[in-house]
Amino acid sequence: MSSYRKKRNSTKPIKPKPEQMTQPDPEYTNPGVERSIHTDRLTSGLPYQRPVNPKEVDRLIREWDERLLDPITVSFRDGKFYVVDGQHRISAMRRMNGGRGVMVDCKVYDGLTYEQEADLCYKLDKAKKRLSLSQSTNVLAESGADAEITEVKRLIENCGFIWALGKSHGKTGEIVSTRALVNAYRLLGGASFTRMLQLLWDTWEGDPRSLTAAVLAGMALFIKTYDTELNDKTFVSRLSQCDPDEINRRGRADFSTSNTALRFARVILEKYNGQRGGRKLPYRFRG
Repeated sequence: MSSYRKKRNSTKPIKPKPEQMTQPDPEYTNPGVERSIHTDRLTSGLPYQRPVNPKEVDRLIREWDERLLDPITVSFRDGKFYVVDGQHRISAMRRMNGGRGVMVDCKVYDGLTYEQEADLCYKLDKAKKRLSLSQSTNVLAESGADAEITEVKRLIENCGFIWALGKSHGKTGEIVSTRALVNAYRLLGGASFTRMLQLLWDTWEGDPRSLTAAVLAGMALFIKTYDTELNDKTFVSRLSQCDPDEINRRGRADFSTSNTALRFARVILEKYNGQRGGRKLPYRFRG
């Protein structure tokens, strides 16, 4: 059997030191002040924002009607005007002005923290029903308003991974999945969730193919089922010989059940038990 090993040297990022998690107060009473500001003075593209979608900009230009537009929502912080909501409108107005900046009506909030900006962005987008699951999770992670999401993000980053949340660049250690990760955390709890992430890193060193939603779901079920029986060193030794593509391929090819987590957990169990010698794990899945 051919051995799957990375040819390059992969260095795991240094884990940040754990800090006491504090949840910022998302409440703010600043009523906001309306004023006109030139777009060249506005800063957008913050991590909590949705990336500008060219198709959405095209649609705005086609359907442009100034009577229907609200002021751009802006936060004045640390001497800069940060766009909280309205980056697509700004892009559309600049394009219609030949790529040059324009004066725009804004509602400016003064004194908001970064976390409060992210919370306001989330509430505005949620009210307009514009956010996908990954986008809303990203905003909640940036705002710190959701304790569970904040903790999941902290544990992911402590294990050397990046929670890409719809902004994947194909880099080592990037996890794009949202639902599978949150479900894994809820199934396992913090300690076992961290164990799962550590096993994934030690086995495949952040290979994106080992971080698909299906593999994550299968790993979570596997860890939950064999919590006290599983030997972590044995897992890494045996599963690191297996190419992640094989796990994905065989998991997809199992048509005996519609339960994705079960299909992939079975493959992981088979690979764990597949080598000669050593203790084998009994089949304990329900299905």
